[in-house]
Amino acid sequence: MTSFTFSRAVSSDLDGVLSVQAVVFPAFQEAKATFAERLRLYPDGFFVVKEDGDIKGYLVSYPVYRFRPPPLDTLIGTISPGSDAYYVHDLSLLPEMRGRGAAVAMIEAMTDVARNAGFTRMALTAVGGADIFWRRFGFAVVSVKALEPSLFTYGADAVYMERML
Repeated sequence: MTSFTFSRAVSSDLDGVLSVQAVVFPAFQEAKATFAERLRLYPDGFFVVKEDGDIKGYLVSYPVYRFRPPPLDTLIGTISPGSDAYYVHDLSLLPEMRGRGAAVAMIEAMTDVARNAGFTRMALTAVGGADIFWRRFGFAVVSVKALEPSLFTYGADAVYMERML
């Protein structure tokens, strides 16, 4: 079996990203335009995992204002220069990639990007019970009433989480 590689995404990776999303998050589909915008706005925070030339996973991350995660499948227009949190928008791996270190590699690379950009806090929205996974990486649930409208787009079980760097 060939081992996986991971690298920063390029625009030709987006169809593979959509294929992974369709398998991993069938209830939370985002348009190709959403991924293309994130890649254009913050390419340093968009990673892909490949095996045998095929995309098997991805991670999308970028700066945001704390407690203001974008609603699901929404174009954000720009990265605000005053952003005070580094946001993990999405981490998805096909089932055959799980437990092989791909998630750890991407999370470590993303954490380095956040630190190198001067951030001291990371945030994410966990869905489908993924908060259990993220707790292993130091994230903790933060309850803020003002977040509820944007979390609703991610489903009833969505939780906002943060981690200090």
